[in-house]
Amino acid sequence: MKRYHSHLDRDIFVTSGSAKDLAPGSFGICAIDGGAQGWSVVHIGPDGDAADLGGEYYFATPEEALAFLKELIEMLATQA
Repeated sequence: MKRYHSHLDRDIFVTSGSAKDLAPGSFGICAIDGGAQGWSVVHIGPDGDAADLGGEYYFATPEEALAFLKELIEMLATQA
């Protein structure tokens, strides 16, 4: 899996577990324990704060997390 994706002009980065280096407005797919515990999805707010979008569940693979984020971005685009 490549480390950078773009969907509907929104940036999505696959990271090794930390979202602190992502730019405001971008989305991240973060490995939990190197991916052994799953993958979480985050959005970086305007102040650089990361919001966990997965809530109480995580994804088994980064591909599943990416599919979720793409659907979420599409839903946000239809609301704008």
